[in-house]
Amino acid sequence: QLLGNQDDIKVELEKLKKTHEDQQQKLEERVLALGKELQEAKGAAGDGGHRLVEQSAMLLTSQGQLQEVEVENSRLQLQLKELNEEYRSRLARHIRDVANYMDSKPSNVPGCSKAPAGQAAMKHFVDSMLRDIRASHKCREEQLARAARGYKKRMKDLAKKHENLLIAYGLQREQIRSLGSSAMDCGPAELHFSITDPELLTNSSRELNRLREEKAKLETQLQELQKLGLVSGHDPNELLCPRPLDEEGWAEVRKQLREFAHNTQKDLEQERSQLLTRAVVAEEQVLELQGYIDQHLAR
Repeated sequence: QLLGNQDDIKVELEKLKKTHEDQQQKLEERVLALGKELQEAKGAAGDGGHRLVEQSAMLLTSQGQLQEVEVENSRLQLQLKELNEEYRSRLARHIRDVANYMDSKPSNVPGCSKAPAGQAAMKHFVDSMLRDIRASHKCREEQLARAARGYKKRMKDLAKKHENLLIAYGLQREQIRSLGSSAMDCGPAELHFSITDPELLTNSSRELNRLREEKAKLETQLQELQKLGLVSGHDPNELLCPRPLDEEGWAEVRKQLREFAHNTQKDLEQERSQLLTRAVVAEEQVLELQGYIDQHLAR
């Protein structure tokens, strides 16, 4: 039967061969199309990268221009304030001169005396108006001063919370480093998230930032030593004799670094809380003295 069906088998083989060739051709066409799409996607990605670089450069330029504009705006606001003060004083002086002139001028109303007005009604009116203006300006200045003090207090509270978060973040990094392997990524150092605004930095914050910078340098050196598998001993004679450090040695080094950072941050936090308490007391005393000066000494 097999020998008798050779013709049918040849026909089936031809059909299978033709089907295989068709599928092979379709597959090649599909591969070519995918390659073309891949090239287009790479080109689009390259164009997007170029646009991203250009936008980053534009962003940096815009940020620099924004800082320059902010500085210029602050200077112009200060100049405007000085001009307003000068204009206010000159306007008050001119109004007083006009009031004195009007009060010294004889009355032209029929039936009234030609002598100067004895009660100086215009001067009293002007003085009352200027008192009202000064009172309104003083009230507005007090409102702005209270708003500025509230804003500063909120900023200090936010800075304090930010410091607490940084301390917790540092402790978490140390815990992750102590539990995981040396190659585990624990995230960027605390110095990367530190506040750099001089208006929000206190003495304790500056000291903490300095310690964080030193800690970041030590971590960098530690990572380099871990890559080399070498570490220097504590003895000065061993500085030139590097020796391999086992896992227990690295754990001890990390423990010492963690204890040093924790103790230093604890001491600085206590000092910072004391300084904040003294600052709050000093601000209250200043407000009381300012109120006393406004109420009693101004007269």
